[in-house]
Amino acid sequence: MYDTIESIKRFVSYASLISSIAILFAYAAFAQTSPVVLGNSQILSSLDSNDSGMAEAFPVTANATGQINSLWVFLDSSNTAQSVWIALYTSNSGHPRALLTQANITNPVPGMWNTAAVPAIQVRQGARYWLALLGLNGQVRFHDGTSNCYSETSRLRNLQSLPQTWWSGSRWSTCIVSMFAAGPKSDAPSVTVTPTSASLHPGQQFQFSATVNGSTNSGVTWTSSGGALTSGGLYTAPSSAGTYTVTATSVADSSISASAQVSVTATNVVSISVTPTVAGVQANSQQQFTALVSGTSNTAVTWSASGGTINTSGLYTSPSSAGTYSVVAVSAADTTKSASAVISVTASPVISVSISPSSVSMPEKWQQQFSATVSGSTNRAVTWAVIQGAGTISSTGTFIAPPTVETDVVAATSQADGTTSASATINIVPPHSVSLNWNASSSSDVISYNVYRGTTTGGPYTEIQGGLASVSYTDSSVQPGAVYYYVTTAVDANQTESEHSNEVQAFIPLP
Repeated sequence: MYDTIESIKRFVSYASLISSIAILFAYAAFAQTSPVVLGNSQILSSLDSNDSGMAEAFPVTANATGQINSLWVFLDSSNTAQSVWIALYTSNSGHPRALLTQANITNPVPGMWNTAAVPAIQVRQGARYWLALLGLNGQVRFHDGTSNCYSETSRLRNLQSLPQTWWSGSRWSTCIVSMFAAGPKSDAPSVTVTPTSASLHPGQQFQFSATVNGSTNSGVTWTSSGGALTSGGLYTAPSSAGTYTVTATSVADSSISASAQVSVTATNVVSISVTPTVAGVQANSQQQFTALVSGTSNTAVTWSASGGTINTSGLYTSPSSAGTYSVVAVSAADTTKSASAVISVTASPVISVSISPSSVSMPEKWQQQFSATVSGSTNRAVTWAVIQGAGTISSTGTFIAPPTVETDVVAATSQADGTTSASATINIVPPHSVSLNWNASSSSDVISYNVYRGTTTGGPYTEIQGGLASVSYTDSSVQPGAVYYYVTTAVDANQTESEHSNEVQAFIPLP
């Protein structure tokens, strides 16, 4: 009676001008004695509305097996619809589908529970149904709430009555409504299959379960219109696409059963290709391969090679032996699908290094530019090193002799093949010099001598040493391969310098 009294309070609060006859009708209507078989008998807090001609359905689950003989709906005090249709629909693949029973409430009472008797219909405990309502000639205003489900409107608009077959329109998160169906409950056995629908691909498996109510024998027999089904309800979809039915029949009463619909859709055909399909590489070199997988969101592949190695990203390293090999990419989504590429491996060319000059003699502290030639590889770079002696060599091959007489050896090693190199020998020889001697001046006034040197006969000359008291001099600053011309002068006490002496020539050998 609490709900009844509360309804009367709401009615008095929101619509105090409605006649006492209407109040008594509403009170008597809600004071039904038949139990609620499915739906919600509570007045929810959220106010909702639909325009005239737009139908909306809400999902419900039967809490008992019974016979529905009346439908109930709570209309808000602001309801203006002059006629309200209420109905019960079957559920198919999560949507309302076929009309089971309905009734029309003419002159509905706002702010109250309104009811109408309907042609009796049997419902099963645990089965899914949909309660629907439609307002005409005004806006139907009702109460609902949110949960982890949805309601949906009919795709058809401007309706004058509820359709025999429901076609889904928009979805809404307000899926609990202040509507219910009432009638006598039955203790007869019933079977419920969970879930009531499933979507699978060919060959895919799915586990169904069945619950038997009203009987101590909970056993069921499973059958299907297509595909395979175990005694435990494990279903395997057939190879052909289509809609199939899975049925659980009570062992205690073979007239009682429940079914689920299975939608089988064809899977996408997986295909795979490898790029490039043909490649030529040298021994002990690398080649990048790429696999393209279509028909599935799983694009991973497993790589393998008949010779050489290939990593998980498709980078292939050829073997040391020449020959024809293959790489294969296998789809991780469908291991029956693969693609391959052919690799022709040729022997690596022989790499050789030569140095120019291969031998040289040079004085101490002199420099010599060496060059290296690499054949058999596109990588021409070498690494220079002094492998014997105290000399030094730059990364570009410039050798600097040490300040000692010795034999040095330099080497150029291929950067393409660190086992291949060439060497050159450098003989460090003592530096050249020119020894000069001349006759002393016959004049008693001469106190010193000056020495001059030129590079062309007859001069010009450059003084290389002055103030010599002796009549000899050694020129150590000469270059191999050069020709020099020398003259001397005498200087008296007054610093008067004589004419040049006779010219002498000196040829410096190489090195």
